[in-house]
Amino acid sequence: MIRTVFRTLARLRRAPAFHPRGVLLGGELRIDDGGSAVGVALGPGPHRVLVRLSKGAGTPGLLPDLLGVAVRVEPDGTGDAVDLLFTTSTAGGAVLAPARGWRTSTYSTLLPYDTALGRLRLLVEPEPREPDPPADPRTVPDALRTRSLRFRLVEARSRERRAVATLVLTGERPGAVAFDPVLHQHPRLRPVPFLAGVRARAYRGSRRGRHAAPTELARRPG
Repeated sequence: MIRTVFRTLARLRRAPAFHPRGVLLGGELRIDDGGSAVGVALGPGPHRVLVRLSKGAGTPGLLPDLLGVAVRVEPDGTGDAVDLLFTTSTAGGAVLAPARGWRTSTYSTLLPYDTALGRLRLLVEPEPREPDPPADPRTVPDALRTRSLRFRLVEARSRERRAVATLVLTGERPGAVAFDPVLHQHPRLRPVPFLAGVRARAYRGSRRGRHAAPTELARRPG
């Protein structure tokens, strides 16, 4: 039933069931803390990324929405791509919350990750004094022509928060990417199994509804 609902919604929208409106950008994830969970999994230093900024419900124009930041850490020749998906939330990162701009809220993976250093939640927070493009994804490429957009990647455990990397967005990229944190995960950075099956069915239904490539439809979570 879950797969059918998401397939129908994606077919009606001719786009992903959720986060249908977005913009694809290039950039870097600069991991400063090699001893962090993200650093242990991906390695320190700069990593090329593709990032999609999107509106969860697809509200028009500048209206607030659940804003999304989808990050694909591209392969470095020694492994596969890793996808990390974040949505605007309360400051603690545990509850979804709509936002009016790309830098007015904390973004969260919501569900925790199992890592080499234990269980934690990943957050994306705006860097201080950065510009704040409004919620319409179409406004972001113009803003990036004059200045890159920066966020902090934070590891959160109960009351402890640790900034471990900087996400830098630099400009628009052509094409489309099917982000999926279940299919594209790292063995040392894995979403907790809770609701993983539901998420996998939802993503698969959405891909079928928008007629994704056969290679995407054939893949299974690993």
